[in-house]
This record gives sequence, structure tokens and C-alpha cells, in this order.
Amino acid sequence: MVFPIGDTSCTFAPLFIFNLNKMKCLSLLTLLLPFLLFAQQPKTSDSLRTIETQGVSIIGVQTKFISGSSARMTNAELQKMNQADINKVLRSMPGIQVRDEEGFGLRPNIGLRGTPVNRSAKITVMEDGILMAPAAYADPAAYYFPTFARMSGVEILKGSSQIKYGPYTIGGAINLLSTPIPTAFKAFAQASYGSFGVNQQRLWVGDTKGQFSYLFEVNRLAATGFKELDGGGNTGFDRRDYLGKARWQSKKTAAIQQSIQFKVLHTEEQANETYLGLNYEDYQANPLRRYAGTQNDKLQLTHNHFIVQHSIAPIQNLQISTSACLTQTFRDWGRANSFGGQGINGILADNTSNNAGYQLMTGQANGEVIFRSAARSYLSKGVQTTACYQIERGALHHQAELGLRLHQDQANRYGTQSKYQMTNGLMVLSDGGEQGNQENQIREAMSLAAFFNYQMEYKKFSLSAGLRQETISLHFFNYGTADYARTGSNLASATNQLQIWLPGASLSYEMNANNTFFLGAHKGFSPPGMPSTGSTAQAQSEVAMNYELGYRLSKHRQSQIQAVVFRSDYSNLLGSDNISGGGIGTGELFNAGKALVQGLELSAFYLVALKKIKNLALPLQMSYTYTHATFSETFINGGGDWGGGQISSGDYIPFITPHLLSGSVGLEHKKWSALLSANYVGSTRTSPGQNELVFATSNQNYALVNCIEAFTIIDFSFNFHINSQWSAYTTVQNLANNMAIVANLPQGYRSALPRALLLGFKLKL
Repeated sequence: MVFPIGDTSCTFAPLFIFNLNKMKCLSLLTLLLPFLLFAQQPKTSDSLRTIETQGVSIIGVQTKFISGSSARMTNAELQKMNQADINKVLRSMPGIQVRDEEGFGLRPNIGLRGTPVNRSAKITVMEDGILMAPAAYADPAAYYFPTFARMSGVEILKGSSQIKYGPYTIGGAINLLSTPIPTAFKAFAQASYGSFGVNQQRLWVGDTKGQFSYLFEVNRLAATGFKELDGGGNTGFDRRDYLGKARWQSKKTAAIQQSIQFKVLHTEEQANETYLGLNYEDYQANPLRRYAGTQNDKLQLTHNHFIVQHSIAPIQNLQISTSACLTQTFRDWGRANSFGGQGINGILADNTSNNAGYQLMTGQANGEVIFRSAARSYLSKGVQTTACYQIERGALHHQAELGLRLHQDQANRYGTQSKYQMTNGLMVLSDGGEQGNQENQIREAMSLAAFFNYQMEYKKFSLSAGLRQETISLHFFNYGTADYARTGSNLASATNQLQIWLPGASLSYEMNANNTFFLGAHKGFSPPGMPSTGSTAQAQSEVAMNYELGYRLSKHRQSQIQAVVFRSDYSNLLGSDNISGGGIGTGELFNAGKALVQGLELSAFYLVALKKIKNLALPLQMSYTYTHATFSETFINGGGDWGGGQISSGDYIPFITPHLLSGSVGLEHKKWSALLSANYVGSTRTSPGQNELVFATSNQNYALVNCIEAFTIIDFSFNFHINSQWSAYTTVQNLANNMAIVANLPQGYRSALPRALLLGFKLKL
């Protein structure tokens, strides 16, 4: 597979200029840490323990004692839900904001504890403990998100302990767990088909023979789409994943236990997807409609990553894990940008004054359509090492962790503007344009991150304290839209270097075996984005002091309760400018000053054993999140996702839903299980302000609407175990067929997936 990286003559070269000697020394230390620690410790036969490198968990098995709030969804729970849409799964957990977009959850917009939801750009997203954003530092908008349909689990970590998993440490971290290598021969097959041509085929096979293990997996998820394109056509997608893992592990009798694992993944997707939604009148007439002007809108995506993970226990109680990774991602999202010289937002806001553009957008008139192809190539590579040492001295238990990560990433943007002629409802290419005539730039970043975390447990108390350090160099090269060959004749470049220290600490008290209280505080951080090449002020890093106070009840599988109050005091909130978030698409970040986000998270689970009915149980689950997010300064906003004009102190931060509620009730038997779940999303402001909420009505200007009404989506899943190997399942998405507006972004109103029935089979060997 060839990836059009473009001109890379300056790729990463400037990154090594700053602090050269320090960077060389720290880079060498990162690579040699396992050997240095091993050399300082004597070999002992007491170091016999199993080493695992696969499916790296950020929570592990000690959820009860973790310093901070957390949530985890296991493979068994995911199998009961039968959900390929990560949005549905995340909404069942507290503290998570999600904005729907295309209805299938392929490109989720996720925020944690009030961070912006747009393209999940302000959270740390990982797969098996490795950063998965295409360019986490240089261009963090996650146009690639790992395919959730092939995952065996998901973990959410918030609070002070997530400073180990930067760079985005204000809201929290999400870690997706891929299929683990089995300890003996196992195989799994899954096939399903349902409404709107939704279908999945998944097959994996793995085995362990002595010291060697392997796993191969193929997953395909596709649909013909539920949008109804004017004039007809496919509005669905086809995504395919090919995964391979191979592992060598030392013999159980070896004096030093260690293992090494190789993981390779290739993902490709073709999606007939658009940014353009509907105006209110057209939505009311048919919420599934898609305008004729989007007939050529398409997303092409390929992603490759290669990961090597090594783990070793040189002495008793010490484990060192090292990972090296290389990822390449290419995406080209081509879409209509204007109709007859009139912008899409203007047409949506007032299709009477912009009737000529509206007629062209709907294919009822002939004229010129400006089309933009946003080709971007991403390259990311790095190495990280974590050493964990545990020791017990009487009633005292100590655990110390040291981690280092050297990371480089790059985003190569080559946007092209072309022209089509709308003729009798069909778009015909009239001018292909020159590659790079719309966007022609390279964004680069290099970071060296380190953390140290110490945890001490004494009787009923547990104290955790940590420190994270980030040293980052950001470089921006804008060649201009006339220098297609990138000769540098019109080059505008800028550099930004920064260093920040991020402390955190937490304390927990285990009142008894089931009840725990905890509190924590940490300094959170988000990188400032690309340096400015013009008169615009350089954006400063986003920084917030974060606090939480919580209670956790855990009675094994019978009942679990967690209640947390949280507060994030921003000394500098960052705004952004992306088309996907309502801006014009420069991708720039800008300072928005002080802000305050605070709220409450509640989650509860209770398993009712129906003793009068043999082998029947009733699991009940509920989660609720309240978030109050406001600006604390008055400033003039330069545009972007929050619009222009003055934003006043006390104005609500948009796109953060104050009230989120989810609940589920199940019925489980040894031969079958049923699960009914509901997700309530409260009214959500779409622009800053404190004024009265304005919802969409038939005569309401799109630009004046400042809120989306609350809605509830109900889903149902049923599993039947035919025998020990075969099982059948069915799901009904959006059981009540609620066609309420779920989003007004990127451009126009859009609905959730309508009521959809899916039937499938699973085979386990």
C-alpha cells in the first residue's frame, strides 16, 4: 500500500534542533531503560511470574484500589450488548459526552468531563496502551478511530492517575483492548445482516504452542446506508480490518521471565459520507433525506500500525514494558463546499434569501458547485518504556512506576479545490484543479514525555502521587496554495517549543472490604496546536487544575456504586476552528481564557437473583452525569466553532450537555439473555450564552438556533445459546424509532440511525 506523504524534505529535521544534547540523552535513556534497570539488579530465581504484553490495560485488575474514578466494559458485557457503535457503549458510562454524526459511530466525537467533543481531539485515545490519534500532537482531530466492532473491551480513566497517559490529561483517557491471544487454541466467527444493509463478518483464530502464540483476525463492517440521496445512490460505508499478532514467551522454568509480541493492523474504509445535513423544513419533511449536491461526497481512509512490545521481569516484583510503534494514516474526505457562489451555512440559515444556492444544492437548478478534497497523510512513531516495582514491608505496600515516551508525528495536508457543474440533478466535473490549491502545509511535532508515580498502601489508606513532564516542539510549514511543488517560494513557517510539569496526587480510604472514599487533584494539560505564522496571537497551552471527590461501593458481582463530584478550573481554555465543529476549517486553536467545569457522576449496578426461578437473574444498571460548564472571562471571540463576537463571563460553553442519563434492565438465563437499554441526552446548547434557549422551528433561522432539544434512544439486544459452540442474536436499534434531531454539526440537522433490526450468529471453538 502506498501512502501519498508528499514532500518530506523537511520532515522532522527541525525537530532535533531544540535541546539537541538533552534530547539525545533522554532518547537514549528511553531505549536503554530496560537494560539499565536489569544491570542494576541481581538475577534471582524469585522472579518467576507470567509476563503479558498483549491487550495492555491501563486499569488492570485493581479497579477497586485505583486512585481516581474509572470505568471498564468487559468482553462478556460487550457480547451481551452486540454493539458495533462505540457511542452507545460510552453513553452507558458516566462522565462521557458524545455527539452523534453519521449514525454508526465510526468517527465518534467524545469528550470527558466537559472537554470539547469535536473529533475527540481533547482526550487521549489508545489501543492496547498505544496512542491512536493519527497525529496526537501535531493534528489531533481523530478522523481515524479504531474499529470498535473488533474490540474485546474498553477502559475509561479519569482523575489524577490518568496523568500517566498524556498528552491530554484534563478530561481523561480511553483505552480500547483488541482481541487477546488465547492460551490454547480458540476460534471465533460472527456474521450478521440487518436493516439498511448493515452487516458484519468477523473471524479470528489463535493458539499457544509452548513458547509461541499467535492470533489472526479479519473484521468487515458495512452498510448501504440509511440516508436517502436525491436521485438515489449508496450512502453507506465499507470498513475492513486485518489484524495479526505473534508472541514469544520464555519458559516457565526460566530464571528471567520475558516476552515479545508483534502486532500488525491494516484498516481501509470507503464511505459515501458527507458533512452536509438538512435545514429544518427539509428535516421535518424527511429526516433521512440527503441533498443531490452531496452525491460525490466521499471519505477514503487507510490506516496501518506496527507495534513491538517487550516485557521482562528481571527480578522479583519488577516488571519493565517497552513498546515501539509506527502508524500511517491517510484520509481524503471530498465534499461540496459551496453552491452557485453561496456558502452552505448561509443557505442553511436562510434558503429564501439564498434560494439560488438552495435550488442548486437540491439539484433543482443547474450551475457551478465548488468541491473540496481534503487529502491528509499522517505519520506517527515512537518508543515508550514503563518500569513498575512493588514491594511489601509488613503492613506497607509500595509501588513505584517510571515511564518515558519519545514520540514524533506529522500531518501532511494537501487540499484541492475543483469545480463541478450541476446538470439536471447530476454533477459533472468541469475543472479538476491543482493538487494543493486549497491547502498545502505540513504540521510536525516531537515530544519527550516522562512520568513518575508512587503509590503507598497502609492498612485502610492508599496514597498516590505522581509527576508528568512534557517537552514539546511544534513546527508549521505553510507553502501556500500557489506553490504546488513545494519549492518554498512562498513558504511561511513557525516554531513553538514548550515544557510543562504536571503534578497529581490522590488519597483513598477503604472503610471496609466494600466501601472506599477517594479524593484527588492534578494539573491537566492540552498542547496548544500549531504555531502562528501571521498576526494572530500564539495560542498558549490549555491548562486546568482538576479536583475530584468520590465514593465507591463494590460487592463483587452483586452490586457496584460509584459517585464522584469533579471540578476543572481552567486558567486557559482553548477554542478551535474546524468545519466539523462549526468553524471555517483553518484548524487553528486560540486562547479563550479562564473557564470552570464542574459536575457530578453517578453509576450503579445491581444484580437481582430471582431465586424462585432457577438460573434466572435480573441485572440493573444506571448512570447519570451532570455537567455545568461556563466561561469565566469576557473576551472577543475570533470565530471558529463558537462563532464571532463577544463571549461574556458566565456564558455557557456550547456542545456540553448538562444532563445525561442511561439505564438498562436485563434478564439472564444460562440459555439466553435479553437487554433493554435507554440513553437520555438533555438539551444541548450549540452557541455560547446565557440567554433563553431557542430550538429549531419551521420559521426559525438556522443561525439563530442555540440549542438542540433533549432526546431518548432505546435499544434492545437478545442472545440465545443454541449449544456450547453456536449462538444466535438479534438487536433492535432505536426501538421507538425516535427521529428527533441529535446534532446540528458539521453542517445542518441530522438524525440518529432509525429503527434497525439486525440478526446474527456466533461460533466459538
